[in-house]
Amino acid sequence: MSSANLETFSRDVVRSTRVESILDYASPTRPLYFRSGDCEIVGIGEHTRWTASGPNRFAQLGDLWGAAVAVAPPAMRPYLHAIGSGSFDPNGEAFLIFPRVTIIRRGREVTTVTVGDPETVPDHPRRTIGPVPAVDWPHIDSVYRDRVRAALGRLDSDFGKVVVARAITGHVVTAGDERAPLGKLASSYPDCHIFAVEGLWGASPETLVRVHDRRVQTRVLAGSAARGVDPQSDARAASHLADSTKDRDEHEYAMQSVLTALAPHCRSIVGASTPFTLRLSNVWHLASDIEGILRTRTSVLDIIDSVHPTAAVAGVPTDRALTTIADIEAIPRGRYAGPVGWVDGAGNGEWAIALRCAQWRETDIVAHAGAGIIVGSDPESEYAETELKFRPIREALTL
Repeated sequence: MSSANLETFSRDVVRSTRVESILDYASPTRPLYFRSGDCEIVGIGEHTRWTASGPNRFAQLGDLWGAAVAVAPPAMRPYLHAIGSGSFDPNGEAFLIFPRVTIIRRGREVTTVTVGDPETVPDHPRRTIGPVPAVDWPHIDSVYRDRVRAALGRLDSDFGKVVVARAITGHVVTAGDERAPLGKLASSYPDCHIFAVEGLWGASPETLVRVHDRRVQTRVLAGSAARGVDPQSDARAASHLADSTKDRDEHEYAMQSVLTALAPHCRSIVGASTPFTLRLSNVWHLASDIEGILRTRTSVLDIIDSVHPTAAVAGVPTDRALTTIADIEAIPRGRYAGPVGWVDGAGNGEWAIALRCAQWRETDIVAHAGAGIIVGSDPESEYAETELKFRPIREALTL
């Protein structure tokens, strides 16, 4: 990237009382998109792409992004945004995309940032969102319960938890607008991170790390239960989850792994001693929020390698969990349970763990879901938990 390209820059700000989403600016095929709360980002075109691999891959991306930002005019830097993701495997690949056009909505304010030669900048009209793609999910007898039993056989006093995932493959019967399921997910799961990056899309309830002006935040989810069919059974489900020794133990593993990973980056860090029950439209989770103050003005990209993979998606200890996952799971995770999010020119950003998600391929789509296995886990219950976690993807592709 050259400074000349970055100096060709324009920024438009529009304030409106009617803007609720900018999803209709995204591409109908392979949209580049991230939404969390009242912050929404659409990327159009590609100015620069960086890739990195290995255990320090996001720190490498941080160096590349920082070098690019450093040659930009200072007044421009806060408006620069890049979106990226990475594989679950910490030795795998991660990438960052710097769009030619970035549209950012925060509340009712929409900012459009254009970088590069105006003659090469793609058009970005608003386009009506079309029909949802039609996907058939054929039933295949799962061997997941056997994989859970195999994982249980590996646990011991030094190996307390492993997350075992399964995959399902849907066949795309009729192509549609890939923005349509994102809109459905945003409506059904407003408290989740809604994302689409290079064909990976979903609605994750779990924040990997968020940084804003030296404040770092994360949300740990571990321990799940199905929602009840009425208010009374729903309340019982939440209460049972909160009192479940198995789920609280699983949650504690995840909580401590994140606290340990964040501690070297923070001058102070606080995490709740007791998890709360987080209600989503299809499931209850045990959840804990962690907040800290960074020692220096560290980029969010400099933290991701330390905190991922968490015990919530891998296990404890991490090395034995990763070995077990590689041995037991039949289909590689790819970017499922990997980091996905954005960074700006000041190093602020928000990254989720790619859960409740699927990956578009040529003529099909692959979705993953997993469950945390500890001593005492029941294979049938863990299978039922993965079925619950597939529901958002299946429902988002229902016509």
